[in-house]
Amino acid sequence: MSGAVQAGYAPPTGPDRPAPGRRWLRWLLAATVAWAVLLAVLTWISVRDDPPTVREQRTLAEAGPVVDRAVGELLAAVGDGGVAAIMPDRLERGCRITPMEDGADLQRGVEVVVPGDDVRGLLQRVADRLPAGWRAGVRVSGDGPVLRADAGEFVAVQGRSSGPGRVRLTADTGCRPVGSGYRAP
Repeated sequence: MSGAVQAGYAPPTGPDRPAPGRRWLRWLLAATVAWAVLLAVLTWISVRDDPPTVREQRTLAEAGPVVDRAVGELLAAVGDGGVAAIMPDRLERGCRITPMEDGADLQRGVEVVVPGDDVRGLLQRVADRLPAGWRAGVRVSGDGPVLRADAGEFVAVQGRSSGPGRVRLTADTGCRPVGSGYRAP
């Protein structure tokens, strides 16, 4: 052979290069994968470390000690303002958390017999003696004076007249999942 090139044969030009318009597709794919990994990591951190934002994220087993503490604070706040008796626990099952999940509502309370009929005075004294973080206050409604406070962990505290010379103070969890480890009253 004399170095002549055969007809119909093209010599190799080296490795194939990607088309110039496809480079941005690789960057887009890399950015999408990085974004998905970042979201997965942030979700994992949030689930592990963030406090609950709605009561349905805490079970009755987790809310029970908060209710117990609230009843203790209510008893201490009544002090010598009346004769207090702890009411039996009330657990109402069957409320709906989601269309597929049932829950339960736990309510514990204190019944107070007031000397005379100064319900508003007792409620105001109780509100003043509750922890400042509870933001307790008394308002007058159509049914008479009502005490409202937030015991934390989505536990509501209420107080109102339950008859002549009687006040009922309650701590209520609202509808939540029962959860494992919950000991029913």
